[in-house]
Amino acid sequence: MQVSVLIMLFVYPLLVTLSDAAYAEGGKGLEIVRGHACYGFGDDQTPAQARRGAMIKAQEDAVRNHGVFVKSSSRIKNFQLEEDIIQTTSAAMLQEITVEKEERKPQELCLTLRAKISSISVEDMIKQRIAAKEIAQEARTTLVPAQPKFGLKIWTNKPDGHFIEGEKLIVYVQSERDAYLKLDYFQADGTVTHLVPNIYRGQAFIVGGKTYSFGDETSPEQYVINEPYGAETIKAITGVQPFEAAADEAGATGDSRNYLGRLRGIKVVAAASSVELSTESRTVAEYKKDIPKRTPSE
Repeated sequence: MQVSVLIMLFVYPLLVTLSDAAYAEGGKGLEIVRGHACYGFGDDQTPAQARRGAMIKAQEDAVRNHGVFVKSSSRIKNFQLEEDIIQTTSAAMLQEITVEKEERKPQELCLTLRAKISSISVEDMIKQRIAAKEIAQEARTTLVPAQPKFGLKIWTNKPDGHFIEGEKLIVYVQSERDAYLKLDYFQADGTVTHLVPNIYRGQAFIVGGKTYSFGDETSPEQYVINEPYGAETIKAITGVQPFEAAADEAGATGDSRNYLGRLRGIKVVAAASSVELSTESRTVAEYKKDIPKRTPSE
C-alpha cells in the first residue's frame, strides 16, 4: 500500500498591509496601512518593470511599518526571519492594494500605496514562524550522543534544502554500520510526522555503507511539499534495537515538543543526524521572482 505524506500548513487569508485605524469590514477586523518607496531603474528596464519594483518595495515598506511587525521585530530579527516574514506577508496577506500617489522621474519611480491587512492573521503567522524555528533548532540538538558509535548521514534531493509547494521530497540516509533507523519530520506547524518506522513499512534495518532513499519511485511512501511552510527539520536516529512503530495512521503524527521530550528517554541511540529544510508556497516563490535587486545604498 502506498502512503502519501503531505507537508501540511496553516492557510492564511489573502490580505494587505496598512497602518491607520482598524478597518472593521464585515467583522473581518482589517486594518489600513500605507507604504512608500522609490525605485531607480536603468535604460535596460521597461516602465512596467520599474513600476513592479516600486510596488514590491512599497508593499514591504507597509509591512515593516505595521504595528504587529514592529512589536515582534526584535524576536523576528533574533531568529533571522525578517526577510521571510516581510516577503510572505507582502505576497500573500495584503489585500485591496491601491496606489494613492505615483511620481515619475527620468530614472526613478516613486509610489505610495494603501492596503488592508488582518492583524490577527499576521500575528498568527509570525508566531507560527518563530515556533517553527524554535522546534527546528531543538530537533537538531536533541538526542545527539556525546560519543556516536558510528557515522550517520542524512540529505535530500535538493542540496540547498529549499522546497516549493508541490515539489517532491526524497530523503537519503547512509550509516557506517548496520542499525535500525528512526526517521522523523518536524513540520512548520509544530507537528512531527514519523516517517520510519510506520505501519506500511514497519521497521527499517539498514546495512552499513549502503545508501537508502525514502520517497522515491521505489518507496511505499511518497512525500510532496504542501502547507505549512517555514523552517522544518528531518531527523535520523539509529539504534542497535528496533524502535517502536505507530500502531495506526492516527499515531503517525503528534506534537513536536511533547515528542522531543520523550525522545530524551530513548537509551538505544547509537548515532543521530538531521537536515534542515525551508519550505514556501508557490505564491511566495512567484512573488520573489519579481523582487528587484538591492542597490549598495539600500
